[in-house]
Amino acid sequence: MAEPITTCRVCGYDWGEPPWGVGNDAATFWICPCCEVEAGYEDNSPASTRAYRAEWLAKGAPWSDPDEAHDGLSTEERLTHVPPGFE
Repeated sequence: MAEPITTCRVCGYDWGEPPWGVGNDAATFWICPCCEVEAGYEDNSPASTRAYRAEWLAKGAPWSDPDEAHDGLSTEERLTHVPPGFE
């Protein structure tokens, strides 16, 4: 079994838990506090993930949830954590 991935497919934010389940194949539909993607909806394929990311970056890559503390990473740093296949 593959190691569970805990980072957002769009922005690389580390959720601390796997947003696609421990097998990386069961979406939780959580909302990312960074890019606001819904795990399992806008990130269900590499193509849709890249399209969502392009729109988010075009908006200036804003931190979306004012109630969630910023993780301290720059957008460029965070993007290095995007899971393989979704870069």
